[in-house]
Amino acid sequence: MHRRALQTTETQELMKEAEELGIALRPLHPGSTDPTLTPYFIAEMPDRMTAERQVTRLQRIRAIESAYIKPDDEMP
Repeated sequence: MHRRALQTTETQELMKEAEELGIALRPLHPGSTDPTLTPYFIAEMPDRMTAERQVTRLQRIRAIESAYIKPDDEMP
């Protein structure tokens, strides 16, 4: 998905769904070649309700292992 060179059926499904949801997926660790970091992507949502609906839809896609809303930051 980083260079869109090796598109599989699953990644095509993911990209189509993301486009329909209006989600722009960005690598969490851009430029990394470490295989433990490259699978992670992030998408910003305008508000929590939208995020909850879209996470539910993303979790149904075979190419997604996990989708969640980042917890709010807290003081240590």
